Amino acid sequence: MTGLTVFPEPEALLLIEQSPGSLDLVRTVLPESRQVVLSFEQGEAVTDLVSRERIGLVFCDQTDNDPRGLLLLRQVHRAHPQLPILLVVAAGDHAAAMEAFRHGAADVLSRPLLAADVARAIERVRELRESQAVVARQQRRAARSLEDLVLLRTIGITTSSEENLQRLLDRVVEAIQVALKVEIVSLMLGNDSGQLEIQAAKGVPAEVAAQVRIAPGEGVAGCVLASGEPVLIDDLATDGRFPLRSAGSRYRSGSLLSVPIRTMERVIGVLNVNNKHDGTSFAAADQELLTMIAHQTALAIENLKLVGRLREQSQELEQAHADLLRLHLDRTRFVCSLSHELKTPLTSILGFSDLLVNFFERFANQEIREYIGRIHTESLHLDRLITGMLRLFAIDSESENWRWEAVPLRPCLEEVLNRHSLAAAELDLHVEVALADDLEPLWADRDKLVLLLDALIDNAVKFNRAAGGIHLRAENREANGRPYVYLAIANDGRTVQPEQADLIFQQYSQLGDLDTDKPGGVGIGLATCRAILRKLQGWIFLEPVNREGTCLGMLIPARPSREEACHAKPTCH
Repeated sequence: MTGLTVFPEPEALLLIEQSPGSLDLVRTVLPESRQVVLSFEQGEAVTDLVSRERIGLVFCDQTDNDPRGLLLLRQVHRAHPQLPILLVVAAGDHAAAMEAFRHGAADVLSRPLLAADVARAIERVRELRESQAVVARQQRRAARSLEDLVLLRTIGITTSSEENLQRLLDRVVEAIQVALKVEIVSLMLGNDSGQLEIQAAKGVPAEVAAQVRIAPGEGVAGCVLASGEPVLIDDLATDGRFPLRSAGSRYRSGSLLSVPIRTMERVIGVLNVNNKHDGTSFAAADQELLTMIAHQTALAIENLKLVGRLREQSQELEQAHADLLRLHLDRTRFVCSLSHELKTPLTSILGFSDLLVNFFERFANQEIREYIGRIHTESLHLDRLITGMLRLFAIDSESENWRWEAVPLRPCLEEVLNRHSLAAAELDLHVEVALADDLEPLWADRDKLVLLLDALIDNAVKFNRAAGGIHLRAENREANGRPYVYLAIANDGRTVQPEQADLIFQQYSQLGDLDTDKPGGVGIGLATCRAILRKLQGWIFLEPVNREGTCLGMLIPARPSREEACHAKPTCH
């Protein structure tokens, strides 16, 4: 008779004895089973113990003419209808046997117990459990089919509505409060730290809900989050698994129910209910209903998140389309500007050279020298345009060679200012230079640094006003724990608005109307500056000004970084 199994591990065998040792025969029939023994007087603890100890089979030895056995049978069967209970009654007590079957007993045995009778009863229970399992599977399949139809409709309504996640969660807790007829409902979701936070609730004070943070394994909700299994407690005071808290005063009933909100084999939250209106304890039917609601909630949450991601991707595609359209327009503008800028010097070169070729003997030497000088000037201008474009393309395409060394800023700046002194004098510009005496050398390619400064000074001259000024300032600074040299170049000309900050640094982009107020050039100067600074691991930006004019600021690394390149904007100290 040994070795019989009727329930899987880790479920245990519960023996409720009329007197010590009255069910010893059962122990001999099932010697390998984990066993929990209670006296008949301890029957009030059975309901909580069944949940806590994972009981799989109950033997109850009822005292003759004692109604407590049937009362205990009803209580356990109500909370755990699938749990098989075998009642032992006096021989010939047919009335007690009929009452036991009427109240959910799986089988009834008569005293005195015989090993063969016990073994046959256990075998009947095993067959009953197998048949119940088959029925349960069929019921679950049928319920799941119906549930899926309801969910499809719910998800369709959710995705077509304009409700956000918070409104959805609020509707869920309202529905639960009505469906389960409870006072307190809380829907908790995991935050970025893995803790549970109350996202929607009914019957919980708002100030309490805002403060709740529960770690995995902490309390009932934390246990459900960690295990992924529902918890049904008949009486929190006698259950023993979870300590009572001060908040327990809000609970009129010690019975509570918590189920996981699971999606894609991952628990994302917990649904909790407390305090039935009628004061009764939660039962298995409540758990099944709340589990179904949790499943629908999980699908709705994931659906809303998916819709949100699709909307974000749609916005990103729209932005990419807008960027491509802007780039197309800028390239078109660039081509028009380039054709104009190239055609002007070419027209001069061709015109003066044609005059010299066809009418050379008619011109005096002074006129010939003047024409040749104009040809030379326009040729240099044309060379600068083409060279500037080719340098930008080379730097952007990473085909430019870089020679890294410590480069002092002052001599490079003086060289560039001397180069633009004639253009500044023509506009009657005054130049102010304020460089700190202790400037750190820059870690750069000197040729590229001069190109950077040349573009910036050219920009300050070109966009200045007559009799205006150019103001240069440089000092040592620290950003993100690294040493930088801060350089600011301001002019007194046209003011660039903050919303145009990104535009002026874009390739092929230039402020001003092409046919009216566009200055000379094709709009690649500041784009070249940004490309060089990106390689230097520096940053260029528009500084606010309190007067007319524009100020460009930049941070240039003062020594080589031992870290990988980072193009994030530095935070200055």
